Amino acid sequence: MDWNLSTIEATYRRRADEFFAAEKRYARRDRMVMNLRVATFLVAVALFVLGGKMGHGMVSYLPGGIAVVGFFALVVYHEHVLRAMRRSGLLRQINEQAIARLHRDWKALRETRVAVRPEHRATAGDLDLFGHASLFHLLCSAHTPMGIRCLRDWLLEPARAEEVRRRQEAAAELAPWLDLRHVLILEGRLLADGGRTTERFVEWAQGDPWLAARPALLWLVRILSATAAMIPVLVACGAVSANVGVLAFLAVLCLNCVTIALFGGRIYDIFARLGLRYGEGARFLRMFGLMDSMPNRSAELSGLKGEVTNLGGGVLRRMRQLNRIALLAMIHRSAALVIFVYLPLQVTFLYDLHVLSLLEAWQSRYGRYVRDWFAALAEFEALASLATLVYDHPQWATPALDEGAEQLRAQKLGHPLLPCQSRVDNDVEIGPPGSFLLVTGSNMSGKSTLLRAVGVNVVLAQAGAVVCAEQLVMPPVALATSMRVRDSLSDGVSFYMAELMRLKEIVDLAGNAGSRNNRLLLYLLDEILLGTNSKERHLAVVRVLHYLIGRETIGAISTHDVELATSQPLAAVCRCVHFRETLHGRNAQRPMTFDYRLRPGVATTTNALKLLEMVGLRENDEQ
Repeated sequence: MDWNLSTIEATYRRRADEFFAAEKRYARRDRMVMNLRVATFLVAVALFVLGGKMGHGMVSYLPGGIAVVGFFALVVYHEHVLRAMRRSGLLRQINEQAIARLHRDWKALRETRVAVRPEHRATAGDLDLFGHASLFHLLCSAHTPMGIRCLRDWLLEPARAEEVRRRQEAAAELAPWLDLRHVLILEGRLLADGGRTTERFVEWAQGDPWLAARPALLWLVRILSATAAMIPVLVACGAVSANVGVLAFLAVLCLNCVTIALFGGRIYDIFARLGLRYGEGARFLRMFGLMDSMPNRSAELSGLKGEVTNLGGGVLRRMRQLNRIALLAMIHRSAALVIFVYLPLQVTFLYDLHVLSLLEAWQSRYGRYVRDWFAALAEFEALASLATLVYDHPQWATPALDEGAEQLRAQKLGHPLLPCQSRVDNDVEIGPPGSFLLVTGSNMSGKSTLLRAVGVNVVLAQAGAVVCAEQLVMPPVALATSMRVRDSLSDGVSFYMAELMRLKEIVDLAGNAGSRNNRLLLYLLDEILLGTNSKERHLAVVRVLHYLIGRETIGAISTHDVELATSQPLAAVCRCVHFRETLHGRNAQRPMTFDYRLRPGVATTTNALKLLEMVGLRENDEQ
């Protein structure tokens, strides 16, 4: 595929350099503000000492008070600088990792782990769908657990043709919005606990309130807080004496401390689980704000935007309300605020319990909409992942899922996980039903890579993504593979038996159209039944393929057994293609080379003995 990376890589490099420059500017500002904070604090202390020596009453302390106000202003500004510096650093990393993604530099590319259900593990392992250097490693830019699972399910569970088209349109529409997609990644990375806070927040929103279920405690908090507020008023009005007021106030403080000791830990756990004391409410708000600002000409994006703008009066409005409450829970983040604001309010008025009461009031009104809001956000993250693939590979094709088609036809199809500089693309045609593609060739010539290229691109196509091809037209298919079968010592299963069990699953799938939702079965078999002798293996492979052919399936099989091409009843229904190698002289720097070009017909060469010689095992070597 003739495609130059330089333009897109240059865009990412320019952005990375800009964010690196901003990061350095904020680092210098951080050092400057830190020095100013120390100086302001020392000035404030000196002014208070001087004011005490002057002895002119409260006026003497006014300069020190102004210095304290300046100190708190610097604290707030310093937090802003630190946040901006961290955001610039993360955006730099995001662009640097985008360059790594272009070059398939897997070690430099952030990996997202996800669990795969047992029924999908065989195909996922065969095609490298998950794990290091996998399709998911290449694609995933989601950070909320719901977004990660959404993208995983799109890869594992093929969508209907209409849904595929909707996702394709949405991804194409999102692709040019690079800033929006990168800020979405940024906010996801800033989420606490790797984004697990979002799940806990959804669970809390749909769960039962804790404080409202304890009305006696709620009324006690209200009474104690009201009493603490009224005592100074009564003393000032002369309704009670100062001594009585002091004793009453101390009694209230004691009761408050007991209440905090009994219930404070539980309340702190609730706040911690929700992440509200770490700014998660603001991050949720910013992520939903990105959804509100996204383009919405495509049906998929318009539907997602409707989900978050209509339910419950609109997520932005409701999350802003929640964020205002969350800000009340965040005042402990600064040591100065804890000492001079949070602790006095907590001891005097049971501050955390009042904040929790406000949270639960929000929960009772809008909690039932939260799961739908975050499900829409998850789809937005998954679509943004697909959009990145569109942006990074503008020459990759948008596949056509034709429900009336009987063949998979691809022009210049390549393996999407290989760097474009080293990838070799081939035209591939599989089908119609009742036929199969027979791929032969010597060791290391490219047979397995071709099958995996077909499988991975089929997965991409049915997820709604672009594919590594110039053109791809295919029917909706159920994909089944047998490529990397392993024995199991723990289960007492030999390699041959493990292969048979995997083939039995494929055979059963071929015979039961309902289990594959009436989709055409596409099977990809790589050197199957290696665990037995060549004669029985040939007969067994013929039997398996004959059964699959009779069930109106399509598929491809790679093999060294070229006699399959002439075996009955396969000869009339197989289309043969092959890879070849070029042998050079023994003294050549590379005695054997491969061009990985697919050619018609059956392979006519082998290289097993040549490979033995290359590793030093010659015919006349001593035993």
